[in-house]
Formats: sequence, structure tokens, C-alpha cells
Amino acid sequence: MQFVRTIRPCNLGLMCIHIWIYCSTHRTVPSDGMPLMTVMYLVLSVSLVAMVFLGSTRTLSEQMKHRIDGASAVCMAAAAVLLTLHLPVSGAATTFAGAVLGGLGAGWTYARWAEFYAELDIHYAAPLVLLTMALGSLAKTAVDLLPPAPAAVILACMPIAAYVTLYRSFGTARPAPEPYRYYNSRTVRSLWRVGFGVAVYSFTVGVIQSTPLAQIASTGTVAIVAKHAGEIVVALALLAWVVALKRGLSFGRIWNLVLVLMATALIFAPYLDEALGGYLFTFVGVAQTFVIIILFLALADVARHSSYSTITVFAAGWLAYTLPFALGDIFGESMQALAPDATLAMAAIVWVLVIVTLLFFDESSAGKRLIFTELNDGGDEDTPAKRFGAQQQALNEEKAADMLALRCAALAQNLKLTPREHEILELMARGRSKTYIAEAFFISENTVRGHVKHLYAKLDVHSKQELVDRVEQVEVRL
Repeated sequence: MQFVRTIRPCNLGLMCIHIWIYCSTHRTVPSDGMPLMTVMYLVLSVSLVAMVFLGSTRTLSEQMKHRIDGASAVCMAAAAVLLTLHLPVSGAATTFAGAVLGGLGAGWTYARWAEFYAELDIHYAAPLVLLTMALGSLAKTAVDLLPPAPAAVILACMPIAAYVTLYRSFGTARPAPEPYRYYNSRTVRSLWRVGFGVAVYSFTVGVIQSTPLAQIASTGTVAIVAKHAGEIVVALALLAWVVALKRGLSFGRIWNLVLVLMATALIFAPYLDEALGGYLFTFVGVAQTFVIIILFLALADVARHSSYSTITVFAAGWLAYTLPFALGDIFGESMQALAPDATLAMAAIVWVLVIVTLLFFDESSAGKRLIFTELNDGGDEDTPAKRFGAQQQALNEEKAADMLALRCAALAQNLKLTPREHEILELMARGRSKTYIAEAFFISENTVRGHVKHLYAKLDVHSKQELVDRVEQVEVRL
């Protein structure tokens, strides 16, 4: 198989960050009640907001990125020691310090690996990330079972290994065809449904982690092996699906699989004996790991086809996962006194997950349908990705500073049109149909009709021809 023949070991370095963030936060160290995951994810969320700001306001030089890389590796190495070793001063202070340092470093390290994945053809990136998940889960099993001292040493070295393999990977990236940039200021809002769905899912997982529901999960060697074995099975099954069977990935169907795993654990675990129910509840952890790896791949795919920087895209998308998780953890803690019945809480969470999956991960969003679409085209010449990409490219070419564009810009400024109304005005002046405009912006024709109605009112016209005439009457000074 081509993937097996061309894979480079350094490209698997993403597993280092998976191993670090899981094993550093799940090993048992006295914390005096300090909510480790909540603090780390809140700090991580703050760092992601900073990355969105940096990525959207300035271009970071490679020298600056390398400096941040070094600082991130040091933060994560120190956090590994604080969170995994039983130090003489172990407690809330060391847990808090480890959570802050880990949160500061982990987000940037993920973003840097997203930059590498955004350079890859999805036909290589998809099986690579699945193999990374399988090998990472295997390694997590070994690290979880080690005594504290050797585990701390390994976890302190993981950030260094992540960056060493990343730098080697950048130098060995396989050439990929120039991608269409179909996510831009006109179309990126079509992804809001996906972002909201991820946020609600993450919030519910945060609630589960902080309530008595999590106590159902079994602990110990057998439970650790069972959880990671489940992750490996899911990853290898999808790897075989993509590589051996040469099938694609549907973002919506992936979330259906996540729903099945979560619902199975939440519905049946309370009614089984303690041991069996505890093992079944590990499906929640399997689903969470699966979501993290697929969300990472999806963000890299969006970044590859976006006009925004990869760091901006990744940070904005990852924030939809980290911040709701932390808020869900806080909410779950506050709700324990009000809703102590774990069975009722499970039923409510399953209900929320079903509703979110049905409403926000369906096929109604054109922007969502384009995620992984190149993996599904089967070599066809006419695919949604190619059609939308060609359309966006044509629109960008038409945005060149010709007289019509200048007239529309002047009219939009005089009448205080919104950016979307300005773009629709220009397309209508160029003779584009409502169907074409709807497809170009990933919105419905009804939405386009609403914008056109507002345009007619602001321009005081009653037809498309009158609109064109109004634009032609605008005087522009060159």
C-alpha cells in the first residue's frame, strides 16, 4: 500500500503531545482538591485566544516561532515533573503551577503540528493521524503503568521529542497539489454549526468529568488497558477503512460514531454490575480521544483550504473544544448538590448529544460538507470541493480593482452597507443569479433574498436592472 511505503517515522511525532497531555493529567498525584483539568483548559483557552489575535494581526517569523517552541517545551517539561512526581511540596500549589505551565505549552505545540498537517495532502494526512492515534494509545498504556519517577522522565522528554520530530517533518513533507481556498471571509461563517456542535459536546464531557458519573469508570491496570485498547481498535478500524478499503470520511458520520460510543456507556453502565459497568464507561474516554484526533485533522484540513493562517484557524477551532470543556467541568461541580441522581444526569446528557448530532452535524451546511471532501472525491473531475474552489477563485479574480468594483465600493460606503450586502451588490451588478450567490457564500437562497430585499430598500430600487443602473450612475475618481 502506498501509505505504508511512503510513511516517515518523524511524521508520527504528534503522538508525543497526545501522550504528554493525557498521562500528565490522569496520573494520581495529591492535589488537595485542585481541579487540574479545569485550570489547564482555562489557561489553554486563554493561550488560544492570544494565538487567534497574533495570527490575525501579524505574521510570525520563523525565528519568533522557534523561540515560542522552546518556551513551550520548557513549560510542558516542568509541568510533567510537577504533575507526575510525588514531590515534598505536592499539593494544590504544585498542581496549579503544573496546570498553568501545561496549558501555556500544549496549545502552541498542537498549533505547530497543525501547520505541518495543513501542508499535507488529505490522502496522507488522514491515515497518518489515525496511525498516530493508535500508536499514541499504545504508548499511553505503557506510560500509565510506569512508576512515577520513570514516567516523569519520559513525559518531560515528550515535548522535546514533539518539536524534534516536527522540525524533521517540515523538511520531509510530501509535495501536495495547490489547494483551493474555499474558506474565506465570505464563507467561513458556514462552519458555525460545526463549532457550536463541538462546543456542546465538549461541555457535556466536562460535566461528566466533574460529577459522580465519572466515578462509574473503573480504575486500575485492567481499566487502563481496556480504555486504550478501545482507542487502538477504533483507530485501526478507521485506518483500514481509509487505506485498505480506500473509503472516505464523513464528518457527520464520524459524530454519529461518537454518539454511539457515548450513548452506549451512559445508558447501559448504570444497570450493569459495578465491574462491567465501569469497563463499559471507558467508551466515554474512547469517544473523547477520537474527537480530539478527528477535530485536529478537520482543523488542519480547513486551514489548508483557508485564506487565514493555520495558527488562527487552529486556535479558533480548538477553542470551541477547550473552553466549553472547562466551563462544563465547573458547571458539573456546581450541579452535584442540585442533581445527585446519576441516572437522570446520564439521560439528560444523552438527550443533548442526540439533539446536537441531529441538528448541527447533518449535511445542511455546505461548509461542513467540504471538510475531508478531497478524501472522498475518488479522483472525480467534478466534485463539490473543486466546484466551490473554482468559484471562490473566480470571485477573488473578479475582486480586482476594476471600475465596477470601485463603483460598488463607493456606493457601499455612501449607503453604509454591511460587508455581506456590499459583496452581494457587486455580484448582482455582475449579473450573478441568487443561486450562484447562495452557493458562493454557503447560504440558502432565502437568506440571499433577504439580503437583496434590504439592498433594494437602501438603494431605493425595485428590480435587478434598476440596481445595475444605480451602480452605473456612481461617479468614481481615479
